[in-house]
Amino acid sequence: MEHKLEAKGEMVKTSTDISYLPECWDDDRRMGVLLAEFRPRQLNVTSYDTKMKFWKDLIHSFCNASGSSVISISMLKNQFRRKGTVPYCLNVVFVDMLTKGELCREGQLQILQRSGTYGLNLWTAMQMIKAPFYWGYETVLGSVTGSVNINENEDFIVTAIAQQHAKTIQNLIETRQLYNKLLQYEDLVVLLNETASIKRHGMEPAITLLEKSNRLTLEKITHAETSIVLIKFAEKNAVAQPITSIEKSIYELEQSENRLMKDISMIEHNINQTMDTVRECIKDGRKQMAKTYLKKKHFLDKNMQGKINALETLQSILLKIHNSQSDKNIIDAYKLGTVALKNAYATVGITIDQLDETIEEMNHVLEQHNAMLSMIGTVSETDVDELQLEQELGDLIDMKLDECNIDKKYSPMPPATSSITNSTTNVADFDKEIEKRLAALRVDATNGYKIADQAL
Repeated sequence: MEHKLEAKGEMVKTSTDISYLPECWDDDRRMGVLLAEFRPRQLNVTSYDTKMKFWKDLIHSFCNASGSSVISISMLKNQFRRKGTVPYCLNVVFVDMLTKGELCREGQLQILQRSGTYGLNLWTAMQMIKAPFYWGYETVLGSVTGSVNINENEDFIVTAIAQQHAKTIQNLIETRQLYNKLLQYEDLVVLLNETASIKRHGMEPAITLLEKSNRLTLEKITHAETSIVLIKFAEKNAVAQPITSIEKSIYELEQSENRLMKDISMIEHNINQTMDTVRECIKDGRKQMAKTYLKKKHFLDKNMQGKINALETLQSILLKIHNSQSDKNIIDAYKLGTVALKNAYATVGITIDQLDETIEEMNHVLEQHNAMLSMIGTVSETDVDELQLEQELGDLIDMKLDECNIDKKYSPMPPATSSITNSTTNVADFDKEIEKRLAALRVDATNGYKIADQAL
């Protein structure tokens, strides 16, 4: 096993929990039959199948209670010992489970781990296809020779329990949102032992199944002359990716951060103890001892400040590294927007050359339009003064009124000459004055025509 975990030194201990035992465990007669060896199946098929199911269910219950899918015949004989009697039928039970793919040799699981990548379902199918041929032959051979060759100390894995543990681990990782994060194997062991009651020895098969189904990545690294195993779980419905060098660097920086924080906490504790000693020395009148401990306190303060500065620098670096991913997302968004904008211009057929040509043509047309408006609005200059014209028009109206013998009493305004000479009168006043005189002229002229007609 490339990522062989250091768990062999921890043997599975006999469980003191007997809650998994069935109710019939206290029935001497019933248990006497169940603990005995199997009789040939053809003699009583129902009794044989019932007894086989009893032991398989009991093995599954024991695995769930012990938090491990790894079992052996010797372990179960010791665990299921009843009043000094051990079950003599476990060899046949193991052969049946191996034949049906319900058990797998632990060594065979390690070989599968090195052979390639398989999914959970494919891995189970391989066991159910491969195992019957080999173990079917051994069963037939055992029925002829009267013995079944199984090493009672060899470890086997209950596939259903291993798959159940694998699903439990995956659900826990998703619930705690620990995917795509580096975890130390030992930390995961503690977490599973506290939350899921999965022991270290029982966790290995589940981790192997998850690795073979591309749900996690394992890698062994050496840090400070100590070998540790790092695990990175994939998100749901995703494939696990290799552990990158950047992730390893971040992990080591975070470990350094944790060590610095522990050191600072320890130094603070030492400073408090030193100050307590200083106070006691002062209270007892030991001035020199108080002075000595006070110097030690200043040394600890200086040491702690140095570690605090290092911690702040380290945290700043980690923050920048984490922000780099956000910066990368922003840059990717800019790139995506640029490509989309280019595609939009390409779709509608807009180019820089076309835009320059259009703008130039529009400016030319606007220049022509402005020139035309300038030509249309041009008025020829004249030397005639508007004020002088108004004065002349006023004089003509006065002359006309005299010729028509129209009394100027109809004119509400004084003569045009006197009003025009006034420097404060403007052109608008002249216009009003002339309109009034013309109105009076029209009225008086009409009256004169009526008088002439009457005289005739």
